[in-house]
Amino acid sequence: MLLAFCLVASPQFVFAVVKGVFQAPAIDTYILHGESDGDGDGDGVKETHIRRYLNKAGDSVFSMASGEKLWAWSLNTSGSDDSDLDKNYVIRDSNCDGVFDEKYGLREEFHVPGCLNKN
Repeated sequence: MLLAFCLVASPQFVFAVVKGVFQAPAIDTYILHGESDGDGDGDGVKETHIRRYLNKAGDSVFSMASGEKLWAWSLNTSGSDDSDLDKNYVIRDSNCDGVFDEKYGLREEFHVPGCLNKN
């Protein structure tokens, strides 16, 4: 499933997480294509709600939320190199303050932020 690709991706490309402030992708030209729940922290509980959006060009955007907290966006531009961090990435709010402050390549591993853990 694509969620497995997004949340626990294989390390074919090696990137370090990029720190900064990143804007959520503009989804005004996208249409909601599907929704599902997934396990974003590997504990066997499907706590992450994923929404998949597509545009006419075949690009896809995913939003990831746990409870009412949106904690990540993923953009995958159709026909482009997955290693291009400007066109293909995951941005994550690492501390639940509403600011997307980490950027990952599509093939990097990332998880639900610790600030959303129930423990």
